Amino acid sequence: MRSAVLLALALVAACGDNRAGPPIDAAPDGGERPQGSPATSDLVLNEVAPRGDGADWIELANRGADPIDLCGVFLTDSVDRLDHYLPLGGVMPPGPCTPRELAPGAYLVITMDDTPLVEGAPIDPAHAPFKLGVADEIHLVDAATGAVIDGLLYLYPPGPNGPATVTMARVPDATGPFYPRTPSPGAANPEALN
Repeated sequence: MRSAVLLALALVAACGDNRAGPPIDAAPDGGERPQGSPATSDLVLNEVAPRGDGADWIELANRGADPIDLCGVFLTDSVDRLDHYLPLGGVMPPGPCTPRELAPGAYLVITMDDTPLVEGAPIDPAHAPFKLGVADEIHLVDAATGAVIDGLLYLYPPGPNGPATVTMARVPDATGPFYPRTPSPGAANPEALN
């Protein structure tokens, strides 16, 4: 009983009563509810485009002050399927990986076009061996530890018949949770849906 009371008190203290901040459904422009949570790592998923003209794509961002080596980092939409992993360094571990750095403040767009990984063939880290669904997940995983660096479980807001002119983007750029936004691949996310 005492453990349950202490757990409840810890949860209340950790979660607060939400009176100090805006309600969870308050978007920067007063629109839709956010998806996901604010970023906590320097390497983040910054924009997700599960539909659009052409292939799906995602955008990564380095919000830190130092370059980030992408060797040993995987992108996946299904942590239990090895054919849905893209090594961002271009080499499957434990193979030697030439450093592939993402500069501070830089963005990296990866096309999600179902390009297969062929054993013994070079890996193009700009093309993923999977596509995204309108209700899906996407994760950055540290290959050495198996820890998730950043991730998003989402429901694409326009739905399967919606326009291809909306993505899920972190607002504020590279830091906040995800909101529907006008696509901005390789650039800062807009504060409002245009």
